[in-house]
Amino acid sequence: MAWIGLLIVVGTAHGQYMLPDTIRAQQLLVRSLTYLEVGQPDEAIPLLEEALSLIPEEPALLSALAQAHRQQHDLNAARFYAEKACRQAPQEVSYCQEWLDVLEASGETSALQEAVRFLERHHPEDRRVLRYQARHAQRRGDLTTARRLYEQLRDRYGADTSLYRTLWPLQLATGDTLAALQTLEALLPFDADNPELWRTAGLLYFRRDAREKARWALERALRLAPEDTAAARLLARLEPHPTTPAALLARARRLIEQQPEDPQARQEARALLQDLLRRDSTHVEALRLLARLYRDERPDWSAELLTRSLQYDPRDLSVWTTAARTWLAAGMPRRSAEVAEEALFLFPDQPPLLRLAAYAYLSLGRPDGALPHVETLLKLLPEWPEHTLEEAAELHALQGHLLARLERPDAAREACRQARRLNTRAAAVRLHCAVVDWLAGGPQEVALQEARAALPDPPEPWMSEALGWLYLQAGRPEQARSVLQQALQSGHAGPLTYAYLGEALARLGRLDEARRIWQEALRKDPDNAYLHQLLTTH
Repeated sequence: MAWIGLLIVVGTAHGQYMLPDTIRAQQLLVRSLTYLEVGQPDEAIPLLEEALSLIPEEPALLSALAQAHRQQHDLNAARFYAEKACRQAPQEVSYCQEWLDVLEASGETSALQEAVRFLERHHPEDRRVLRYQARHAQRRGDLTTARRLYEQLRDRYGADTSLYRTLWPLQLATGDTLAALQTLEALLPFDADNPELWRTAGLLYFRRDAREKARWALERALRLAPEDTAAARLLARLEPHPTTPAALLARARRLIEQQPEDPQARQEARALLQDLLRRDSTHVEALRLLARLYRDERPDWSAELLTRSLQYDPRDLSVWTTAARTWLAAGMPRRSAEVAEEALFLFPDQPPLLRLAAYAYLSLGRPDGALPHVETLLKLLPEWPEHTLEEAAELHALQGHLLARLERPDAAREACRQARRLNTRAAAVRLHCAVVDWLAGGPQEVALQEARAALPDPPEPWMSEALGWLYLQAGRPEQARSVLQQALQSGHAGPLTYAYLGEALARLGRLDEARRIWQEALRKDPDNAYLHQLLTTH
């Protein structure tokens, strides 16, 4: 209702309005404000326009019209009326604030600058103007000015939580960590459930070497947000550097368990474990934890570490299995087969080991080595209650694939019939049996289409090898090259992938590339007779 009083005062002071017009304008303004309060600007605008026709250029009416058009989301009209109201009565900050609000909402940067300068001339010390100046400086990247203005606001008028939240990042961004910390300390009692603030306070205490305060703040942050890896990492840095093997191991284990996906935590854990292994190269748990850290990015290193650990403690079947699987994932099936065979000597007839050994021999191009393991697995199926129908179907299909490679087509077809009775849709079943169909004299194009359709994304290495080989047999070296190149780029390719890829390149007339591929493969598997043969004959 302040607008009504102002209308009367202005009208009376100037003595230029007829009383009936002023009274009528007042009535219209009151009704329009009622509509605006309930969010009905369409009803308010005609009333305000009529009132303005009675008292032209009246700031109270202009400002109300700006508000009404803003409610309609018509920012151009709102800006027009708000600016007129402010320029007509610059002494009224509320009118000018409406102008600033509209310009801010519309993103009119240059116009906003002009408005702020206008208000600076008329209200250089006004709290709201200072806040607008500060916000504007912050938007244009002048952080020093923004900080100065916000600090003026704080010093003159006191600070609320909103101002503190705005101020401390500016203080930090301008390099004043002490001021930022002091502002955070003032803010925290009012925002005590904000873990980000506690973490930041902990960081600033840490930078100022206030270690106990840093620990207190970071522990509070982690109580509020246990998943905050940054706070956990910083808290770990407050601990004294471990010096004993037990302390090194405990620190590394804690980093791995609490921050498994944090790159910095993983790097620190690696350094701790490497330090431990320099002191004791036979430390089994350190070797296995370090293998875990390298598993995804360097599976060959991971497998080597696991294999080393087994020299000192061979009792854990799961470690043998993981080591064999990791060697296979690293594209080194010969090492996988060696580890699996050694484990089977200690733990006979273990299905996971038998399966890994079979696929390792398959990737070596050794069906004669793989078949006995598969047949043992098939005999164990009745005593292996946890196996699934899909696993049983895959074993029968793998048996068929191996029999076909060993030129036993009838037995291969029978094995695939059994596999298909159990599961016709499994990718492994479809791909193994496509190879059987091809080698056993079935329709070759059908077999090729089935193999191509069966390939999952991403495929296992043996799957890419099988499809690449089929393309080579079909006289399609370019398609073979495409499939095998993708497998090579995955980082898990075995020697057969290199061998077949080189063959595809040689058939395409790219013999130099082929020889480079084969030589690269021999660096991983120096005893591979097939690769040596390819290099000799090409």
